[in-house]
Amino acid sequence: MKKFKLILLTVLTVFAFTSCEEEMPAGQNANYITFAKTTYSTGVDVGGTKSVDIPVYTANVVGTDRSFDITVLPTSTAAAGSYTVPTSVSIPAGSNEGTLTIVLTDTNLGIGVNALRLKFADVEGLSIGANTTLSYIQNCTEVTATLNITFDGYGSETGWRVTDALGGVVASKAAGTYSDGQASATETITLCAGRDYTFTITDSYGDGLSFPANGSYSLTIGGVVKATGGGDFGASQATAFDTK
Repeated sequence: MKKFKLILLTVLTVFAFTSCEEEMPAGQNANYITFAKTTYSTGVDVGGTKSVDIPVYTANVVGTDRSFDITVLPTSTAAAGSYTVPTSVSIPAGSNEGTLTIVLTDTNLGIGVNALRLKFADVEGLSIGANTTLSYIQNCTEVTATLNITFDGYGSETGWRVTDALGGVVASKAAGTYSDGQASATETITLCAGRDYTFTITDSYGDGLSFPANGSYSLTIGGVVKATGGGDFGASQATAFDTK
């Protein structure tokens, strides 16, 4: 009797395993795939090349290699010729993780932020996670700007950013970067030659650099003051400047 029960149990186990295999989507052997994150950002040196690895994950592990097609969305605003995206990404057998490697080059980058938007191609029976966006700019090193800030006693409220002529942020520090009680800070910012920018300083409390003592800031390039201010400028103060 015990021998009969053992044989029956073995048959049922094999049947269940076979049934599960047949339920997998044909050609994919997985029912869910996603990018690790929805956003990535980087920079490309002038005349240079940059590789960016984007991890992808499936919901399960199977014993065969799998391949998933990648689509570049038409809403992308990346410069033509500045990126190479593989047509697919592979998940090795025995794993639920793969790597999509994108190669960026300084081709037609010029001014502004390039946004490369990607998704997995639709496959019947396959659930797909959120799309991902890789944003990148041209790293320029021709011009060095120096930012000096004297805080008002509440450095944690202060943030700043430098944006290009298209509104892309090329350098920044958020509120909370500096600490309360910190007297001052000096930042070095690299920029492109011959371009227009805007420097914006912000205060999360909304009283500028004014309490309990007046603070100030200055942005200089080669000893020339490009932006300056201080005191109670409210929540933000913006100054346009150039590197020409």
